Amino acid sequence: MKKIWHLAEEYSLPLILGIIAALVWANVNYISYQNFLHYKLGGLFDVHFAVNDIFLVLFFGLISIEIVHDLAPNGAMHPLHKALANIMAAVGGIVFPIVVFFILNFFIGQASFANGWAIGTATDIAVALLFAKFIFPKKHAAFSFLLFLAIIDDFAGLGIIAIFYPNPDKPVQLEFLLLVLTAMLLSYAIQKLKVKSYWWFLFPTLISWVGMLKTGLHPALALVWIVPFMRSADVKKAPIDAFEHDLKPIVDFGLFFFGLTNAGVPFSSVSVLTLIIFLSLFIGKTLGVFVFVKISEKFGWKMPKRLTNSELFLTGMVAGVGLTVSLFVADIAYEEESIKAAAKMGALLSMMSGVIAIILGRKILHKKKA
Repeated sequence: MKKIWHLAEEYSLPLILGIIAALVWANVNYISYQNFLHYKLGGLFDVHFAVNDIFLVLFFGLISIEIVHDLAPNGAMHPLHKALANIMAAVGGIVFPIVVFFILNFFIGQASFANGWAIGTATDIAVALLFAKFIFPKKHAAFSFLLFLAIIDDFAGLGIIAIFYPNPDKPVQLEFLLLVLTAMLLSYAIQKLKVKSYWWFLFPTLISWVGMLKTGLHPALALVWIVPFMRSADVKKAPIDAFEHDLKPIVDFGLFFFGLTNAGVPFSSVSVLTLIIFLSLFIGKTLGVFVFVKISEKFGWKMPKRLTNSELFLTGMVAGVGLTVSLFVADIAYEEESIKAAAKMGALLSMMSGVIAIILGRKILHKKKA
């Protein structure tokens, strides 16, 4: 049973099954699917809110844990000057998709699509690493490079969501950021008490969530501001370690519900926006990562573990799998349902970037071995 559980986590099966279930349901009975999304739980909030505004607090919390570890002493991003080439690759993987999006939208899109420019900046860590497993051998340098790249992408994504995508139904009320600040100060005080249990941080997380919601920013980011305080060099086993251990299986399997509530789009929703989103990820990530690494090499910034040009190109292509965060951004970027659905279809199609990378990888890399 443990082996099956581990395989399900490793291959992102809950998320993939959730996506498949959503697509089937939405295309068989779209009205029933919409009724499910808007079903009130306890008369308080609907299913969609429960997943995107409450459950995703844990998802983004898990991402922030990875960032905290990488920024810590002995982490992959500490000190930062040793990771300049990797950081440049991530910057390229963020900037190029935005550029590609605006160019394509100018020539073949329309003004109402413009707010989705950030959809292509994301990289789905779990699914991208899954595709990489079919291309590169175990412990290949591409894995650490891809993980680093995805973490920086998602870190930037958190900032983009917080700054550029406030809640459209509520005007931004910056005074409520004081609640978030209060939550951080309370978390700092708890850290100084050298507690070993992460349950102490539950109350400040709740305060942070309310603060984000009232401010008009997305409450899914509530835990991001609390997680850094869970790390303590003075405690043998810091709360962040136990939190990560307990959180990962909940998030991995909870992503089934994220897929189920966000990927349900009718196939008839495909439009030119779908193509724009897909190409922003596919072309933007591939070229952005490759070009910016080559630029960094001109400045003498080399990656800790070097990749060949072919490997770097394939890794950039795999990074074009946006999926989870891309679906999330698509959901908050657009209000009109038809445009939102078309954008989500583009995010779903980004998995084709990984499939193409596998096909090319087997031809290119296997040919070299021969």
